Amino acid sequence: MKTQKLSVFLYVCVILIFINGIASGADRDVIVGFKKPVGPPEQALIQNHGGVIKKSFHLIPAIASRLPENKIEVLKKDPGIAYIEDDKIFKASDEYTSSWGVSHIGSNTVHDSGFNGTGVKVAVLDTGINYSHEDLNYNYKGGYDFVFNDADPFDDSTFSHGTHVAGIIAAEKNGIGVVGVAPNAEIYAIKVLDGAGFGHASWIISGIQWAVDNDMKIISMSLEGPYDESLRIASDNAYNSGLLLVAAGGNTNGGGVTYPAAYDSVIAVTATDNADKTASFSSTGHEIELAAPGVNIYSTVSGGYNFMNGTSMAAPHVAGVAALVFSSDFKDINGDGIKDNKDVRELLHYAKDLGDPGRDIIYGYGLVNARMAVLGVPGIADIELILIRTNGPADKDTQKVTLSQGDYSITIHNNNLSKIEMEVYVNGVIQKDISSRFKFNRSDDIYLDMNVGSSVFDIVFKPYGGQGSTGYVTIRGMP
Repeated sequence: MKTQKLSVFLYVCVILIFINGIASGADRDVIVGFKKPVGPPEQALIQNHGGVIKKSFHLIPAIASRLPENKIEVLKKDPGIAYIEDDKIFKASDEYTSSWGVSHIGSNTVHDSGFNGTGVKVAVLDTGINYSHEDLNYNYKGGYDFVFNDADPFDDSTFSHGTHVAGIIAAEKNGIGVVGVAPNAEIYAIKVLDGAGFGHASWIISGIQWAVDNDMKIISMSLEGPYDESLRIASDNAYNSGLLLVAAGGNTNGGGVTYPAAYDSVIAVTATDNADKTASFSSTGHEIELAAPGVNIYSTVSGGYNFMNGTSMAAPHVAGVAALVFSSDFKDINGDGIKDNKDVRELLHYAKDLGDPGRDIIYGYGLVNARMAVLGVPGIADIELILIRTNGPADKDTQKVTLSQGDYSITIHNNNLSKIEMEVYVNGVIQKDISSRFKFNRSDDIYLDMNVGSSVFDIVFKPYGGQGSTGYVTIRGMP
């Protein structure tokens, strides 16, 4: 759809909504079930009540139709009617549906833009990886086992911890199971934890050293323990050599951040649920740098797929976003003339702010956001809003932006919301002629232009849909 002036766009949008089969407020799409097979009398009954027949079935005694709202209750009283139910909307159950965390942080939009982590080497320091898994076998590129000191870092843990982490980072986009945050990244299994999930500091240091020696870009560590000076020096040296280190903040139930996450050279990640609330098991502290999904995360395990919880699941979401950034033409954000791991780290800070404004001890800079980190950093006239439905009223989930004089392009990307209301206010008075309501029956992108004259516009975006459903609004100033 080409960008158009608001008045024209809204007219076209109404037409498109009608074409896509969303009934007006006076009609409803329903399936009418009968007590006997459908024939001319049953069809006539629908038509005599002002209905439009869409499909008559012979497999079941029913007719799909569009009926006036005020006739539905009348028809229900007819002795020949068994039931009347809405013609409900179903959607494709794909890899993104299963991988709620991957979708929640905007990874699918980045994938659609052509960034998938291609060629980025990620070292997974964990219990190993089941490299024969159908969702990992193509992206698995090798590694080493420092537990048994051999070249076979297979995941022998009873809970498939390392395999689960690897799937969050780079499960393949192959139409089966789940999809990773960076589905084309190259994953390397560095086994530093035994089958019970324990490992010596020397094993972890050996793994970090292996990652440096083998030109990894990212180290993902879903492990926790006490302070260790040797491990700190190893982490610092790896970071200074150009690697980005990401670690789980620790499952301390509100206690302090564990190591290696608490080292300055490592990104400490806390866990959140699908309502962006911090998980009860997460750690807190000034070392927390980012938050990421870590509750009910479905990913790869030996023998298939399973759910896990923990900051161990949150950290690989961040590592995956880092891989997406590395695979893009990212900016020299710190202006030192070099595009490196330090720039990627700063770009990851363009997150969805949660909790207290700015960085805080609960969420750090906020929920990691693949869209903002990869597709562009908001500037003075560039604004990114994430609309997320919680389990409360829609008014609770609104996002507000204030626009001063100028021309703006607005993009509304729906993930799985049912509706977004856009209310425009001037001096507290709603401007009904330029406010709008957008209904969705699938993932849609809506584009419109807006001119703000001498008056300041306050725009409120209100999302509707099931708990955890999301949408995104991008506002850019136009020259």
